[in-house]
Amino acid sequence: MEAKDLVKVWNAPDYSRLTPKQVSIRLPILVAAKISALCEMYPRSSKSKVIGDLLATALGEVEKELPSKKGRLVYDVPLPPPEMVIGSDVYTESERAYEDVGLKGRFRTLTEKYLRELEKEAGIKEPLEIPKPWVFEGE
Repeated sequence: MEAKDLVKVWNAPDYSRLTPKQVSIRLPILVAAKISALCEMYPRSSKSKVIGDLLATALGEVEKELPSKKGRLVYDVPLPPPEMVIGSDVYTESERAYEDVGLKGRFRTLTEKYLRELEKEAGIKEPLEIPKPWVFEGE
């Protein structure tokens, strides 16, 4: 999610899954004031939702900036012949994915580890899909 999308989200109903345990943090006064201001501007959103959405947006931006590094080949999927590919000027004969051994890959692996722990703790039977710690050819 990008920051520009937050105002749309805050006017919509909230169907997000929350962690089973509450987390308590102390915020800088100016940050707390800004969060309170957003909550007053968007009364359909709870303080938890506003803070969660802001954190999710910031974490998405941080993840984008983390460097990737190709590790071992994870899979190599042959693609259809060029004449079967419609609307593409770029053609490769296969799609290769490599293990990401960079900071982005480590972040994604650790995120999945903690996500699965939280899902188990919450009794969630259908796990969330998250991006694999892979680097694709050409990235």
